[in-house]
Amino acid sequence: MGKRSKEKEERRSQYTQQQGVSEERRFGLERVCFYIIQWGTYLVLFAPLIVIKSSFFPFITPKTIFFRIIVEIILAAYLFLAITNPRYRPKINALTIGIIIFLGVLVLTSFTGINFERSFWSTYERMTGLWTIFHLFAFFIILSSVFKERRDWEKILGVSVLVGVILSFYVLLSDEASTRGGGTIGNSSFMAAYLLFDIFFAVVLFLGNLTKRNWNWLVFSGIALAIMLPALLNSSARGAIAAFWGGLFLLGLGYMFFSQRKFLKRIAWTTVLFLIVSGSILLISQPSFVKNKIDTTFSQMKSRFVVWEMGWEGWQERFWLGWGPENFNVIFTKHFNPCMFTECGGEIWFDRAHNIIFDTAATSGFIGLLSYLAIFGIAIYGILRTLPKVVEKRNIFLPLGMGVLLIVYFVQNSLVFDMINSYMMFFLSLAFVNFLVHPVKSSEAGIPPGAESFNRVNPVLASTIIIITILILWFGNIQPAQSGIYIAQMVDPYLKIEESQVLFQKALKAPMLKYEPREQFAKRLAEALADSKQSKEALQNSLELAVAEMEKSIKKNPLDFRPHLFLGKIYLDFYYLFRDQEKLNLAEKTLQRAIELSPENQQGYWNLAQVRVYQGRHKEAIDLLQKAIDLEPRFGQSHWYLVLAYQNAGQYQLAKEKLKEAEEAGYNWKTNLGDLTKVIDLHITLNDNQALVSLYQQAIGLNPRDPQLWGGLAATYARLGQKEEAKQAAAKVVEIDPNLLPQTEQFLKALEE
Repeated sequence: MGKRSKEKEERRSQYTQQQGVSEERRFGLERVCFYIIQWGTYLVLFAPLIVIKSSFFPFITPKTIFFRIIVEIILAAYLFLAITNPRYRPKINALTIGIIIFLGVLVLTSFTGINFERSFWSTYERMTGLWTIFHLFAFFIILSSVFKERRDWEKILGVSVLVGVILSFYVLLSDEASTRGGGTIGNSSFMAAYLLFDIFFAVVLFLGNLTKRNWNWLVFSGIALAIMLPALLNSSARGAIAAFWGGLFLLGLGYMFFSQRKFLKRIAWTTVLFLIVSGSILLISQPSFVKNKIDTTFSQMKSRFVVWEMGWEGWQERFWLGWGPENFNVIFTKHFNPCMFTECGGEIWFDRAHNIIFDTAATSGFIGLLSYLAIFGIAIYGILRTLPKVVEKRNIFLPLGMGVLLIVYFVQNSLVFDMINSYMMFFLSLAFVNFLVHPVKSSEAGIPPGAESFNRVNPVLASTIIIITILILWFGNIQPAQSGIYIAQMVDPYLKIEESQVLFQKALKAPMLKYEPREQFAKRLAEALADSKQSKEALQNSLELAVAEMEKSIKKNPLDFRPHLFLGKIYLDFYYLFRDQEKLNLAEKTLQRAIELSPENQQGYWNLAQVRVYQGRHKEAIDLLQKAIDLEPRFGQSHWYLVLAYQNAGQYQLAKEKLKEAEEAGYNWKTNLGDLTKVIDLHITLNDNQALVSLYQQAIGLNPRDPQLWGGLAATYARLGQKEEAKQAAAKVVEIDPNLLPQTEQFLKALEE
């Protein structure tokens, strides 16, 4: 034993004698913390399976909150480990620095962006704001600092693969409409993005243990692949499927490149050269099958291209620092393309660019994009440097597979975006790459927990950690979870509006973003206005509350078109119910501002036209609706609103002519009883009895138990002189509602005169 070792052993012995029992307790605490982190890590990987249907966005909110709660618990345990043992403290390296810089840029651009609150909390629909990113970063630091042996990582990857197997079973066997294709993740694209990680984990576990003939891992990963692959390949996520096949090809090509066998390297170079030459020839010559494939792809992805263009335009406006994370919704409405209602699948609200490049660039600017790409660059560069150093080529599949996985993940993210499931797996993968690229020193390997503990935990510091953890759990997770449940209960259409109002006020108590509960309450209120059973006084109170809260949303984010549109609609509802002229004036002002914020969005013109109708300014209403039609002539709904405007203006013949144009533009008013009733009223005014017979018959087909419709049909037959048909229709009136017998008898008597 050398001099330094003797001195170290003497110090350890002296320290142990001084501490006595407390030293054993401290070792015990360290073991407990280590196992909390280990089993907490296993547990957190089950987040994709969490679904609570009583919550708002049940496939998203519970998963994210579950992830954050477990991370907070294991973070507290990790802090005790880091304090007591330097071995567990973070090691600074290029990848860790890269992630820290990216996180720092996100924080910076959140402050320089247009809405820090949204950047921090995100929304219930996404939950990917700074608050969640902080947890993901903590997750990376904990995994990188605690797990330093291959067997630990194999267990972690194995647990993750097990979760993927359970999810795949659910996807393949579920017959519920809400989970078919997406399983417990609820969306096939997000499910496929998550499953890609587990599939590649299973691949590297299988190949990494193939030459060692470790039958436990071989059988487990082989069976897992046999279950997960059908779930992925049978999904509708074409981008993820294409990325998977490309990843397998890259994995095989990479193995040949880094093989010690020269003939395999020659095959790899030949393959690359062949692909370059053949691909260039196909693109230049473009035979029919290639051209058709390109045209089909462009047609299917038109909505994506339109949104990418919006992201590009938004990026150019704030090139360096962007609009702030989670604020793409403002970019979308500012650069709204009217074709979103028709050629782009009818999706009119986007809060993501559905492309990681445009999304990151638009929200965090060029600096944010550069810092994000740097993470991939650093990780892949580190793997490339590690591959030649692998002595046993059977172990090459671990780093090679992780490098390919990062590429696959990046490629599939060009068509989708991250949710907690894929985000968690991404940071898990980065931590594993960190382990592969920066392995623990041989002097630290195999040291059991507690073997190097020399520091005591200050009781005040320990209490502070525990108290802060409890406060974060409550305010950062429990309260938002409760709020989500209140929102889900609030939108129940069977509740009285005063009950929905109470739940709405409870939902607002959470510190999380309040935009969504306000919008959901506004929608619930619009439904309640059509319910004659609702108390008028309660409706007025709810309208006043909705106005006050939506004004707060506008104050927080004055550039967002959406709250302006919602507030304008609330003012219109207020006027419709109480004829409050001040509310109509406020609706006019609010909707004019909404149009300024999104001048190409038809919704602003539709609602401002309604204001003009209420004001009796019919010519202006017609002009506004014609403007909406000019923005996108192929969208039938704008034509339909113009029909109603002409009808309100008393220009019935023009209304009838525009009705035909609405049909030609694809608006199907014949299957909606409310719309059909309006058309009936129009033809009654025009005395078009021949058309009315057909219209009434269509309406009766939709609601055969409505005596008013049968009565209208009877009166129409009478005007046409078709007495027998009129009598038959009148008989149906009495059959449905015997109380109408006196009026029916009077009608029949007049019919015989």
